Amino acid sequence: MEEDKLRRELQQLTPAQLRELLNASGHGQLLAHEKSAVDEQFVTKTKNEGNTFFRQGRLHDAISSYSRCIEMDTNNAVCLSNRAAAYLKLKEFDLAVADCTRAIEVAPTIKPFMRRATAHIALEQYEQAVADLMAALNFEPHNKECYAKLQTVADAATAVEQRGNGANVELRRAGVRAAVIYSVHGGWSKSAVRGNPGPAAVNGHTLFKGDNGRIYLFGGRAVREQRPDVFVLEENDNSSWDIIPTQGIDVPSSRAWHSTSSIGSKGSEFYCVYGGVSSRGEDSSVHLLIPASPRGFQWIQPHCPQDSKEIPAPRSGHAAMSIVDGNGDRSVYMFGGRTKQGVSDQLLTLRLSRVRTDRDAHGSVDATVAWEEFGPREEGAVWPSARDGHSMCLTPSSGNHAPRLIVFGGNGQLNDDRMNDVWLFDLEKRLWTVLQCSGDIPPPRSYHTAHTIGEFLFVFGGRIAESEDGSVYMLDIGTTEWFKVPIPSDHTLTPRAWHSSVLTDAGKLFVLGGGTYHGPLKDSAALDLSYFHLKASSLSY
Repeated sequence: MEEDKLRRELQQLTPAQLRELLNASGHGQLLAHEKSAVDEQFVTKTKNEGNTFFRQGRLHDAISSYSRCIEMDTNNAVCLSNRAAAYLKLKEFDLAVADCTRAIEVAPTIKPFMRRATAHIALEQYEQAVADLMAALNFEPHNKECYAKLQTVADAATAVEQRGNGANVELRRAGVRAAVIYSVHGGWSKSAVRGNPGPAAVNGHTLFKGDNGRIYLFGGRAVREQRPDVFVLEENDNSSWDIIPTQGIDVPSSRAWHSTSSIGSKGSEFYCVYGGVSSRGEDSSVHLLIPASPRGFQWIQPHCPQDSKEIPAPRSGHAAMSIVDGNGDRSVYMFGGRTKQGVSDQLLTLRLSRVRTDRDAHGSVDATVAWEEFGPREEGAVWPSARDGHSMCLTPSSGNHAPRLIVFGGNGQLNDDRMNDVWLFDLEKRLWTVLQCSGDIPPPRSYHTAHTIGEFLFVFGGRIAESEDGSVYMLDIGTTEWFKVPIPSDHTLTPRAWHSSVLTDAGKLFVLGGGTYHGPLKDSAALDLSYFHLKASSLSY
């Protein structure tokens, strides 16, 4: 009886009074187990009481109950998180942030991260909100509420009244991250590679997009003998490929690590295949693939009347980009590549200078191309080092600058001499600048692929120090900050290099093939960037 009476009296004491009494009497250690039992019973009862009050909408009573629990057990993460939920209902956002922070320190789970993100959004602390939502997705990669909150941040950043306001640099940064995380929330969507016959498992091939929006494939190195066929992906089936009928006597030899780019004038665009490695080594020839029927193409080899000294050395692993000038004519810019003399730092253009559209007796079209090499305009001007296996993309013109080429990564003279530097080439000033980047800077790599969406560069895969990589990185060119894009862990893609990719008209990053040192891969996948594509223009710096 006396023991029960003592227990009841102890239960009336506050936690602080109870601990003080036990310590003062010298029985703190002797009664530790008893104290724990009293604490646990009290905390459970009071927490449940708080939960009942919360469901009834009696928020202040709920907070009082949770506070008594926390006073008894300062490390009770559940009560801290629940009290934060009540504070959110009362719009006491700073108090909610404080409680969630304590709960996360004790036991990080999804609820306090989500609740703290909600409070940060209400306080317009958008960068902190995105960081918390990223942490929450580590617990539940497909949490719908989390993605809805990311949309809220992206919408706030792209609101008309927010744009151009220098005070909202942090909001823009948060909006960029929120938009790309939301866009890739489905991860990689994988598909088989089929056909009758379909493409082999290849690396070093090129994918290119036709003016009809369809995806074509040419070249590459396969385990078995590779023919110089052109494949097209079926419009309504992301896994089925067909061979395109081709004609002409100037068919290029099968090759890998070449380039395929659009060239010509508006309304008469051709596809230019240049360089690469064939069975005879590096190839210097230029081949044009021109439409010959609604579904077929014709191969021709254009004339080049220039002196042999003006024609660049055969190369492979270069990067090429198709550029439209003010007259609507499309040229191919090329940088770098590996020649018999080693890697190159040449910046070249290839123009289609003349096309005779009337076909001769053999059905052939006559065409002439011309090369031009760019050199430094000013003594001492900076210039990218020689390389191969790099990427080169185009950033569009804006009110602040002309169109620019952007070069990233690649190999130096030695295959293990990989780079992760970023260079911009102003197409009007014809000057290079190197970017000093920050953030999640990618490890040095080569034989990756890259694409631009507005002022943002997306990089996938590549060969890094000891292996291939399967990560996606995004560079915000305006702020020179890198961001490693979080892909849901259950929808990642096999790491690879020497693959090819295109950005479709629908805003999807489509990847085919590639491989590792163990051999080529026969698969394809798409990453949906359409939401980011929609938001990108409003998020440009």
